[in-house]
Amino acid sequence: MKTSPTCMIVYSVLLALSMILFVTTETLAQEGKKFALKGSTELGGSISFQSLTPVSDGNTGTASTIFALAPYIGYFVVDGFELGLNPFGITSISYSGSSATQVAIFFAPSYNFSTQSIAYPFIEGLLGYTSQSSGSSETLSGFSWGGRGGVKLAVTDKGLLILGLEYVQITLDRSGAANRSGSNQLSVSAGFTIWF
Repeated sequence: MKTSPTCMIVYSVLLALSMILFVTTETLAQEGKKFALKGSTELGGSISFQSLTPVSDGNTGTASTIFALAPYIGYFVVDGFELGLNPFGITSISYSGSSATQVAIFFAPSYNFSTQSIAYPFIEGLLGYTSQSSGSSETLSGFSWGGRGGVKLAVTDKGLLILGLEYVQITLDRSGAANRSGSNQLSVSAGFTIWF
């Protein structure tokens, strides 16, 4: 049986991540490092890129691309409880020869559960404002909200890999609109932060 080069790369990356996770777990257990303590600061974010091509009844539609940048800063006011801010999350959407840019600011309080391992499960609320502009002069905006849950893995001495499931209700109303316009977004996310 012949293995493709792509499969070999995926296997190699998974093996390397497994080894790093094992070594890091041992090191952190020996050093007794703790995350999510009062006075700690978390700083980082995530970057994502998606290319979507719809297919209907065997026919390929026009491709869309989505690029998103979401910085994050948080401060632990007590052990486990973090006041966070997602300032100026930017999403660029290109489709059918046009494009749009979304800017979002979210207040993100969260609770991080302490465990006896490198894993810190968390739940997070998202409350904020979203604005979108496109090629036309019209700007759409509104109050957006949602939540995220997942796990933060202490993969280095001061670095966290964050894996989560997120739901956000984006509101993008025209001025004076009687009914809500926007989107409901459900996504699996990954990011990286440092803490000090």
